[in-house]
Amino acid sequence: MKPYSVALIQQQTRVIVDPKQRDEIIHANLERIFELIDWTVLRLGNVKLVTFSEYGIIGQYRPRSVEEWLSLAETIPGEVTERIGKKARERSCHIAGNLYERDDDWPGRLFNTSFIVSPEGKVVLKYRKNNGPNNLNTTYTGPGDIYSEYVKKYGEDSMFPVAETEIGRLACLSCTDLVFPEMARCLALRGAEILIHPTAEPYAPEGEAWDILRRARAYENLCYFLSVNAGAFVGSNRPTSGYRGLSQVIDYMGRVQSVVSGSGEAVVTGTLDLNGLRWERT
Repeated sequence: MKPYSVALIQQQTRVIVDPKQRDEIIHANLERIFELIDWTVLRLGNVKLVTFSEYGIIGQYRPRSVEEWLSLAETIPGEVTERIGKKARERSCHIAGNLYERDDDWPGRLFNTSFIVSPEGKVVLKYRKNNGPNNLNTTYTGPGDIYSEYVKKYGEDSMFPVAETEIGRLACLSCTDLVFPEMARCLALRGAEILIHPTAEPYAPEGEAWDILRRARAYENLCYFLSVNAGAFVGSNRPTSGYRGLSQVIDYMGRVQSVVSGSGEAVVTGTLDLNGLRWERT
């Protein structure tokens, strides 16, 4: 497999405060992500994988009840992933992202879901965040909260899904999942070679520790680690530039290949060499 380029879209996201503006704002956020994808592909060419941050389409705002979030959430697959699929087909690349998800099979439950869409426009992976459901943002459901029912319905593999693709074995983990080594290890033991990490990290005392953990997760599992943070949330009750940024591409030896220098909207790119990773694992 020839080395190929990846792009991490550290985008600025408009926040849905008034539910009446839901569709308009989702459309605007998607269009901005697509503009940045087009700009990156035209500049680099050969971009085979693109990812954007946690809450990158709907935004984050608090306080808000589960019922309110469910009224803003999307199904996966659904209208948003169909539009992302159209862009993936147009640019012949995989696109990974994150949404608050509702699912008719789980009425009243909200999921924080990271996903991957293939160049054929299909959702090939859907990962529902395991760690951090009951934080200050809202109370969403983690698969472990409903473990017996969840495994009965989807099987054990659904807890740590890995997608076999033409650009390698891809997996997602979300934000706080980073700080639990078992999370990345379970994905690696299932064959993951590229860990995609949509996150939304504000300035906080633990920020530097998380940067160390990113490199550790890559090194201890011999995986590429693609961590993409929110650039800014616009139009809400939180500071526009209140997020650390620092989106980064880390190679399978734990070396930072490229990184955004700080917060705000940016795109960071890198090169993945799966042959090198597989040789090192062997």
